[in-house]
Amino acid sequence: MKKIGILGGTFDPPHNAHYEIARRAIEQFQLERVIFIPSGTPWQKDSKTSFEDRYKMTNLLIQDNNLFELSDIEKSEKNPSYTFETLNNLDHPKESLYFILGSDTAINIKTWKNYEQLSDLTHFLIALRSEDNTEMLNENFPFEYELIDGEKLNLSSSGLRKKLKQNELNENDLPEKVLNYINENNLY
Repeated sequence: MKKIGILGGTFDPPHNAHYEIARRAIEQFQLERVIFIPSGTPWQKDSKTSFEDRYKMTNLLIQDNNLFELSDIEKSEKNPSYTFETLNNLDHPKESLYFILGSDTAINIKTWKNYEQLSDLTHFLIALRSEDNTEMLNENFPFEYELIDGEKLNLSSSGLRKKLKQNELNENDLPEKVLNYINENNLY
């Protein structure tokens, strides 16, 4: 069975750290591909950006990498998106399914709906953010996991939205195609 990675999130906006942790996961864990899944209605975040815009931006982020795929499995904007439901709907065997997340998200996983079921569905690959460490992760993350190697990344979508509003964006934050889409559609 082919090993696949899942990288879900609001992608509001998608950025270079999303791309980089997916690339590292493929390389380090010999994944066949990583599927990016923008959430339809994020139940824990207040996203004012439509699913359609977040989906299109994510496509722009990954379109040049043939090991990346985009899924609209969570496209419903009427019903909240829950990870355990998405993983169930993917119907992929646990032994070859890898859920990729940043440490900032991982330490809050106990707030997710039916989080206890997640370890029955997938393995976990975690990328440490610059402000986090393994001690903090071990105290808060209830499942076995493997760390994605590499320099800690310090990008967040909320931080990028703030930078966009203040016109302080750095060329290493977002690919030009994504930035152009944001500007053309007057997002943020």
